[in-house]
Amino acid sequence: MMNNKPSSQRGVSLIEALVALMVLALGVMGMAGIQTRTLVESRTTNSRALTLQMADDLLDRMQGNSAIRLAPPAVNPYVVGWGALAAPPVDCFTAVCNGAQLAAFDLTQWKAALARVLPAGDAQVFQSNTDNAQFGVLIGWTETQAKNQGQATGAEATLFSDAIAIRNAANAVGTGVAGVACPAGRICHLIYIRP
Repeated sequence: MMNNKPSSQRGVSLIEALVALMVLALGVMGMAGIQTRTLVESRTTNSRALTLQMADDLLDRMQGNSAIRLAPPAVNPYVVGWGALAAPPVDCFTAVCNGAQLAAFDLTQWKAALARVLPAGDAQVFQSNTDNAQFGVLIGWTETQAKNQGQATGAEATLFSDAIAIRNAANAVGTGVAGVACPAGRICHLIYIRP
């Protein structure tokens, strides 16, 4: 005769399967988070590599214009602030240009290229206050990280500002030149060049 007594073990394997699925789902979500963060960091690294290429492009343009590159800061046309530039007075592809016209043309072309290769790419070029032959190129762009920094508060905001602080050659925060700083809501990369 068979014993038809109900077992108290009913449904245990179903609960074990659900717990295993829950652990698996948490693991997959963790891996997805790591992958997303890796993609964000890869994009930032790529943007920083592009800033180096763009600074090298500007250096080449300055070296090609020897008449202007060592002009005093007050009159050097390669010293330029943030924002779009006015159209150059002469198209140096089709006409002969003097040093100042070539500098204006170069900067307009260079800033347009920056805007194409970086999200909202822009730059400020300044001459060192201790060495007239050295230029600082502060290139800025927007990224999700910059947007998140704007929403951070307290200790999180401090971590953001420490991580992206611009440092000069003496490792002090800032560029070392008055009036030269990274605009809010942007990630910036500072490169020094010597034409």
